[in-house]
Amino acid sequence: MLAYRRNSSVHIPANHGELRLCALLRVEIAYTLRNGRLGLSALSKMAPPQHKHVVSAVCIFGLSTAFVWSRYYKSAAFERPFHFSILTCLLSGLALSACARIILRSEPRHTLLVNGNAPAKLFLAGLLRSSLRLRSLSPSFALLLFCLVARTILYWRTIRTIHCSWDGLQAFLPFLITIYDILELRPIYLPRHGYDQQERPTGTSSANMRYAVVALLWGLAVTDTLLLSERATGAICPSGPHIERLIPLAQLVTLALDAIFISQVGKLRQGNEGQSKTWDFLGTLLLTSAAVLAFLALWSSVDRTNFQWNVFLTWLAVGDLVIDSIAVTTAIVSAVYLLGYFHATWVSLLLTATSIFIYLQWRIMDGTMIRVWSNWWGLLTGLWLFVGAGILFYFGKPAAFQTHSSGEGITLRNRFGFFALAAFLLVFCQTIFMSPGGFRPTPGPIIANARSESDAWIARAKKSKSLEEAVSEYRNRYGIPPPPNFDKWYGFAMSVNSPIIDIFDQIHSDLLPYWGTLPSVLRQRTTHLLEHPSLSIGGIILDRGKIDVSPHIHGTHRWMIDVTKDMIEPFAQWLPDMQLAFNLDDECRVSVPLDRMNAYREEGLRARARLSTKQKLFPFSDTQDPSWAKDYISADESIWNKRSPWFVERSKRQIFYEWISPTCPAESPVNKYRWWNRKAECPICSAPHMLNGFVSNWTLSGDLCHQPDLAYLHGVLLSPSAMAPSHTLFPIFSQSRLYNFADILYPSPWNFGEKVEIEDNKSIPWDQKLNSVYWRGASSDGFAVHGAWQTFLRARFVHMATKAKLSVREKSLFNFIRPRKYIFSSLRSATAASSSSSKPAPPIDNHLAVNVSFVGNFNRCDDRDCTAEHITFYGSPTAEPPPSLDFQEHWRHRHLIDLDGAAFSGRFLPFLKSASLPYRAALFRTWWEERVHAWRHFVPLDVRLGDLWSAVNYLGGPGLVEADEIALAGREWALQSLRKEDMQVYMFRLLLEWGRLIDDRREDLGFAVGEMRSQR
Repeated sequence: MLAYRRNSSVHIPANHGELRLCALLRVEIAYTLRNGRLGLSALSKMAPPQHKHVVSAVCIFGLSTAFVWSRYYKSAAFERPFHFSILTCLLSGLALSACARIILRSEPRHTLLVNGNAPAKLFLAGLLRSSLRLRSLSPSFALLLFCLVARTILYWRTIRTIHCSWDGLQAFLPFLITIYDILELRPIYLPRHGYDQQERPTGTSSANMRYAVVALLWGLAVTDTLLLSERATGAICPSGPHIERLIPLAQLVTLALDAIFISQVGKLRQGNEGQSKTWDFLGTLLLTSAAVLAFLALWSSVDRTNFQWNVFLTWLAVGDLVIDSIAVTTAIVSAVYLLGYFHATWVSLLLTATSIFIYLQWRIMDGTMIRVWSNWWGLLTGLWLFVGAGILFYFGKPAAFQTHSSGEGITLRNRFGFFALAAFLLVFCQTIFMSPGGFRPTPGPIIANARSESDAWIARAKKSKSLEEAVSEYRNRYGIPPPPNFDKWYGFAMSVNSPIIDIFDQIHSDLLPYWGTLPSVLRQRTTHLLEHPSLSIGGIILDRGKIDVSPHIHGTHRWMIDVTKDMIEPFAQWLPDMQLAFNLDDECRVSVPLDRMNAYREEGLRARARLSTKQKLFPFSDTQDPSWAKDYISADESIWNKRSPWFVERSKRQIFYEWISPTCPAESPVNKYRWWNRKAECPICSAPHMLNGFVSNWTLSGDLCHQPDLAYLHGVLLSPSAMAPSHTLFPIFSQSRLYNFADILYPSPWNFGEKVEIEDNKSIPWDQKLNSVYWRGASSDGFAVHGAWQTFLRARFVHMATKAKLSVREKSLFNFIRPRKYIFSSLRSATAASSSSSKPAPPIDNHLAVNVSFVGNFNRCDDRDCTAEHITFYGSPTAEPPPSLDFQEHWRHRHLIDLDGAAFSGRFLPFLKSASLPYRAALFRTWWEERVHAWRHFVPLDVRLGDLWSAVNYLGGPGLVEADEIALAGREWALQSLRKEDMQVYMFRLLLEWGRLIDDRREDLGFAVGEMRSQR
């Protein structure tokens, strides 16, 4: 006999234990045979108004689910599981309680047949029934409350390390609900009298098993499709015994809790209790859950970091919490209603199928699905995804809508299968005709366009053939006269045969905001910087053509200022008196909020407009008022103890939302949504600068305002090693900067001092280089704490390189991945082979190889993260790291990767000169950005690295000729325009412009050819 159901309202004497159990079992048999697996048989007699309500509820549930899933990765609400769960439970509890009141008014009132049907006792009797009901439901209440609270905690843990999660597990929800039902309604056979030969029911159990098998296979197909189509950022789930490795288990437990919760709610809705009481019970449950979660959140706020996270919410987070909580509340209310008419498996199937459909739409529009379905295995799993859903919907039909009969035709009986096939064909056709780039997009058109644009720019850059033409071109291009001593600069540039005379847009862009600041303020702020050497600022002082270095510089950074001094000395005599503040840290320093920056720029444009109208121009002033302060030069060591109130310490913490977002327009994506899933690539974030999967606008790719997902994908944005920025416009000269910062760029002492160069006779012709991807380096792009390294740019690249050979089929869930020992041994063998060979060997059949590894120990990290990095990249805590190799080893390889470190990478210019093909993935920009052109001199990469292997496979295979052309063009142009002399030409012009900016009479200063001749 079957046994389980406890909610049947059948009176059984409590003092007859065995008879009571047998009667309960018989009641359960009757219930099971009457209702089957799908719900109450009374549903088949549903009235037309109820039918309309159910259809409306299905539509509302589907639309609200689709809305939530379309916003899932973009909403700040889901990054805050406790905030979201508390608000959702609160709103849902209130909504369900309100529904209970409405239903109660619509239910027929029954008077008690006690004491002459006395209405006066109705209220007390209702209270008595309510208390008895609460006692009978208290176990369910505790179970459901535990499910809600526990799943919120597990979901919070999953979100914190989302890159260790598995996508698509929600597709197993119908399977788990079916298994739960099988276990819950499992037959229990008791000994009976010998004459009882009643046949034991097996139909329902076998139907459940068939449904479970199909649901399991469908879940596997969905998970495999999501795995094949994922656009991963390469975020790393660390190896070894770390809690992050248990995230998939936490997901499965969360899913099991969801299955129990949905199944129990379905049984409550289809039970014999009054519907108003059920709704009221669920409302009370959700309100209680909100209270428990709020208590846990308050308790966690004892920690200061948690307190700030829990209490200080941005308006963006508040808006997303409200919108998504209302949407989920709508879905919950409609789901509770549907669970009264459908089995829990059907409702869960509708939920998961809707979410998968939304996901497929994303992947179709970004061009991923066409590549997945061009592989036979991807097409097979995609087909089963639709057919399996059709089968599940067919077997999961509620009794209310079972209208087929034995006289139905084959088409009508199998309509769900036809619907599934039609849906698959529709989506497949959508994939073919709407996917950007086609099946195998290549960067060929982008390369051709870049070649023509680069040639045109280079031709314009040296359009002027005389000083008169250069002055005229300057006025036409920038709208103002050139600075004093422009003729001296022109003579210097011509003497070193500079290929660029007319285009220095980078300088004017950098200095425009400073035109909006008074010269006296700029001088005072420069002095303030030099008076606070603890800010890691070094100074150069020019006085009457003599150049000196500020004495307050740490010895480890002194070389930078000495090299900069050497760069300036040849033309120092033509510069006005000035003091310069140079950033000694790698990270940039000046981030001005957009409203203030716009005000500076507008005032700067007005100041330049006034200068453009001046007919008589003057040379640099001999003195300024007030003059340059010099007291700090003779200060003692106590000067190192001075702290500036204008700069704040932000090392080892995320800076994106404090220092990047304020520099962006209010309507920009970074201020409209948050892409919190650091595991998944954000196609809409990269779309403005990408075309068919390749970077098409290198300049725009550095703008963070449309890329909120990068908050977690770059070490400097997530956990910088040394960060002391300011929101005030201080005139700081830096070697590189993020697009959204306002530091003034100047040629790097690293490159001018030739810290890394190609040694004589080490250059190798292209056809003798190995057709391999090569990179060696350290994890220097941030300080690893609390697992931050798992999404650093360099760590993601090295981790992706170990998996570079996985094909679409090998990524499948059903494929056995190679053991980690094999991966590490193959990587080490490649390293050993590279280090042991001293002579270049010609490539064999142009087979593309990958030779990538960190070298040395990890040191920019705390102990736990250092150990985790060592295990992940070297195999074990005690493994010996690969040795450092001679830098000249790079020139033996065709494909050289350049990645940001703590700032820009100093190796890029040598890469350009090497005749190898440099690939660059970077957010930091340098002084030479406008003169070195993407796809003409180097291969640009998006920092998400999703385009890395597409570019490498093309340029290392069918595009080898184009790769050779880019490498050759880059080398030739670097040898012309990126010499030490070119750096001096740039620096000379920059300091002439700066000298005018800090002059009190700057709106009267300039150079004109006629005045120069009259002075002669």
